Amino acid sequence: MCVQAQHGPADLSIYWQTDAAYDGKNQLRYQLVLKNDGRKAFSLNEWDLFFNTMFPILDEQTEKYAIKDLKGNVFQITFSGQTLQPKDSLVISYTSKYIIPGVSMLPNGFYLLNNKDKKTFFGIEKVSYKMLQRSAEENRSYLAELYNKNKAFEKAESNILIFPTPKYLKESKGKYRIKHKITVQADTSLYPMVSREVSSIVSVEFTNGGSADLVLKQNPSLGAEAYHLTISENQISIEASQYAGFLYAIKSIKSLYSGVKHTSGEKVLPCVEVKDEPRYGYRGFMMDIARNFRDKSIVLKYLDLMADYKLNVLHFHFIEDEAWRIEIPGLPELTEVGARRSPLFHEGNALMPAYGSAADTQARYLTRADFIEILRYAQERNIQVVPEIETPGHARAAIKAMWARYNRFMRQGKPELAEQYLLHDPEDKSVYNTPQNYNDNVLNPALPSVYTFIEKVLDEFALMYKEAGVPFTKVSLGGDEVPRGVWEGSPKIKAFMEEQGMSSVHEVWTYYIDRINKICLKKGLQLAGWEEIGMVNKGKGMVVNPNMADKQNMQLDVWNNVIGGGQEDLVYRLANAGYPTVLISASNTYFDMMWDRSFDEPGLNWATYADLYHSYSLFPEDYFANIHTYYSGKKLDRSRISQLERINEKGRAHFLGIKGGVFAETLLKDENLDYLAFPRFYVLAERAWAQRKPYESEKTFDISKFDKDYASFIDRIGRVELQEIQDRMAFRLPKVGLKQEGKIVLFTAEYPGFDVYYTLDGSLPTQTSSKADKATGIRVERGQKLTIAVLDKNGRRGPVSTLDIE
Repeated sequence: MCVQAQHGPADLSIYWQTDAAYDGKNQLRYQLVLKNDGRKAFSLNEWDLFFNTMFPILDEQTEKYAIKDLKGNVFQITFSGQTLQPKDSLVISYTSKYIIPGVSMLPNGFYLLNNKDKKTFFGIEKVSYKMLQRSAEENRSYLAELYNKNKAFEKAESNILIFPTPKYLKESKGKYRIKHKITVQADTSLYPMVSREVSSIVSVEFTNGGSADLVLKQNPSLGAEAYHLTISENQISIEASQYAGFLYAIKSIKSLYSGVKHTSGEKVLPCVEVKDEPRYGYRGFMMDIARNFRDKSIVLKYLDLMADYKLNVLHFHFIEDEAWRIEIPGLPELTEVGARRSPLFHEGNALMPAYGSAADTQARYLTRADFIEILRYAQERNIQVVPEIETPGHARAAIKAMWARYNRFMRQGKPELAEQYLLHDPEDKSVYNTPQNYNDNVLNPALPSVYTFIEKVLDEFALMYKEAGVPFTKVSLGGDEVPRGVWEGSPKIKAFMEEQGMSSVHEVWTYYIDRINKICLKKGLQLAGWEEIGMVNKGKGMVVNPNMADKQNMQLDVWNNVIGGGQEDLVYRLANAGYPTVLISASNTYFDMMWDRSFDEPGLNWATYADLYHSYSLFPEDYFANIHTYYSGKKLDRSRISQLERINEKGRAHFLGIKGGVFAETLLKDENLDYLAFPRFYVLAERAWAQRKPYESEKTFDISKFDKDYASFIDRIGRVELQEIQDRMAFRLPKVGLKQEGKIVLFTAEYPGFDVYYTLDGSLPTQTSSKADKATGIRVERGQKLTIAVLDKNGRRGPVSTLDIE
């Protein structure tokens, strides 16, 4: 329970800045300035300050305060007799283990907890930051470089008529003029889909015979997702073998329609012949609603977008260390405890605040009914929903929830029920630390209750799929980031190893993977998981496991191709070893990565910086062909890269496809997801659907041809696709590059389709500001401060560029 404090959050504010000792290299000292904005003195001695930060902070003790790492991303500051007088402030200096490269790594989620009653708390809402800026010289150089890069892709040599690009398209003379109402001839099973998809363009009337405007014919010779589309001056004809093909043909008609300039109220389509099918059968998007919650409406919105761009798998990441976001009947603690974060986590009825949740104590999760609706909605759009149940690592929310259940039943004198779903060994003294700074988040494979829990959860998911009328054929059970040291101090593991004749905890890992795979096989499920489930540690780190039984029932989602990380060729090695693999490239399609090195760009940077060109540069099966064009520096050792394994023909047969995704550590608001995902999402759509280009090979790569395709790609994205979604998506608008030539500043935008506005007094541009003219540039005078940005039709402003005029 939250008890209202005498002093509320309006009385205090926090300002973040670098410390005087900060140099961005060896001295990573930062400051939190805590100020009393109220009219009464505030006794800090009664309160402890808590907050989140992405990067660990060193413990520190001074005369006025002490800083302590509580694990996860939670830090505590205690005070020594400090009283803040009105308008007074306290400077708290601390040292980070890593440099803070951007806004998403700034500390957040500040709250105060009364250290006497341990129940009274309040969040601090007034938090501001002194943003780190480039020097004037560095900024001028950066903007000029951006100008030149944008300039190189301003002219599109070919027009993309349908996006993503179809396998074959031939345009002919003439136009099909769309009537106010069109007649449709199709199998009755297709009526709902056709009505839903076509009604945004024109009214529909179905007919069983005669001459129809739109005819859908079954052609059993075509693949499951293939279609043939013919648009003549008199009729539109679609051939497909299954529902998916008909759906994608209509999506292509809508895409064609979006790119046409309709004049005088006339709706037309160019006459075309299209023969199309996807490059990959697996075309996925991973959505994380665990670390920061997104409700059902956001999931449905993204399912619509996935369908529009012909993606067919939603990898649903809703279970993590920081939250369990799905209702499971019979295990209420999973959402009562596992979906709730609270400053009162020490009471055992909630998780610790994380990623900026601060004093928000509401349990946020999808109900069973929500998930069933999502399943049905996805099925209508030919999208398979694959739930991810994180095991054995990233399982802290489940562990803490089942520990609360254990304690509840123990208090009731029911030890058998208490132990039924216990997920950890309370006597485990193992010392480990995960990349997310946890030391208590891994399931214990020696406990039979772990497998009872997994089966219980899988059975409940099966019931939800059954009620939705959707086949349940695949589940991800995680498998990633189990750290060194885990299980080594567990008496349960020691006894289990002796029983099994094991000599190393590394053998516990392969036992666990084999066992959960057998559980999935028993339930008619394919086991999906991160790359580690197809790997083994033989004492020198994880390597490909060639001996895993039933490997064909295991889909590996491979993210690790980080340049310089030592696993650049991992996806190819696993595919070559016979594992069905899906590439989710951290270097290209992890959309939670920062766009560039600008401090105000949101996202993370541990894998890469990825602007649209960088993302588009991915060649899924041959990414060494052009890696030198978007990476540089010491990490790109061409002599070492040449020694890495390439995919072979056996590997290509096991390479199922690709996906992109957004992990949610930095997504405090819904619009943060839109900003990070779009427009990079379009790269995923193109690479997953469009056929392999002739230059996607180390032998045939031609950067001039690639760059021409990229220019056409961004032309379509900027002038058509982003225009279509700007009323429902807060996507990233293009940034403006600048180049001063005397008294004229020239400008370019990263992608076209939007107006550019500017001021010369340093104020932020709005729609009432001057509109920049590309033909003339911007006339300036020495001493002015040019501030320029793209604005969309609704007045939303893109990243701002500023230039001090010399």
